Amino acid sequence: MRVGMKDHELLQQVPRAVSAMAKSYPSGYLGYAHSHARAQFLYAASGSMRLTFAEGCWVIPPQRAVWLPPGYVHQTSTIGELEMRTLYIREDSCPSIAPQQPRMLGVSPLLRELILRIVGMPQDYDEQGQDGRIIATALGEIDWTPLDPVRLPPLGDARLRRMEQMLNANPADASTLGDWAERLRVSTRTLARLIRQETALSFQVWRDHIRTFAAIPMLAEGRPLIEIAVAVGYETAWSFTAMFKRVTGTLPSRYAAEMSKKEKRGL
Repeated sequence: MRVGMKDHELLQQVPRAVSAMAKSYPSGYLGYAHSHARAQFLYAASGSMRLTFAEGCWVIPPQRAVWLPPGYVHQTSTIGELEMRTLYIREDSCPSIAPQQPRMLGVSPLLRELILRIVGMPQDYDEQGQDGRIIATALGEIDWTPLDPVRLPPLGDARLRRMEQMLNANPADASTLGDWAERLRVSTRTLARLIRQETALSFQVWRDHIRTFAAIPMLAEGRPLIEIAVAVGYETAWSFTAMFKRVTGTLPSRYAAEMSKKEKRGL
């Protein structure tokens, strides 16, 4: 099922329940907003991707996947080089428990091997033969337990959008919630309530997510940890590491290693 860079639309018409594509993206790639007739299982085999859609912007780390239901508008961009493996699943073949909203998922070692096997199959694979059984096994191996992506939700309030813009421009800004309230000419209580309403996060956690967004491209560039820490507002590598692990569930050094890792099979 290996296809060219612009053949994803053709894969929506393949007369099989599942079609697949292996794709390499350069660092800095920015796609366009689009949707597909089929559901998508996007797997970041190596590297990290950024997805933008109605739920906001998510960063998907290496060895994670995203489920997108049929017709869901999204935009993909890369953080460093990305090796993506995609399954396009016909709507009538989607597992019954598949969600109707995007979801970040874990990928087991078995599922990873199955995906790499599927992208090497012919488009007209035998649905009643071994290839068909492999695809059925892969769909059954998906663990639908939701994982929390590094995310920045969409903001409706103009004051919060301005605040986010300023924090993105200077993630090292150490202003307190009170400082921001004074700057935006609202009370501290009102600002805290607005942040909680629009992000479902506290001010501190929301800022941690913004700082993590800023740090990931620097990790992809291989910059020293202490340099990244200072750039996003931390005096020590240790304090930055603690924050990064709270947000992503992994150490920045391990995250960086996974981003640059090339799989032995299928890549």
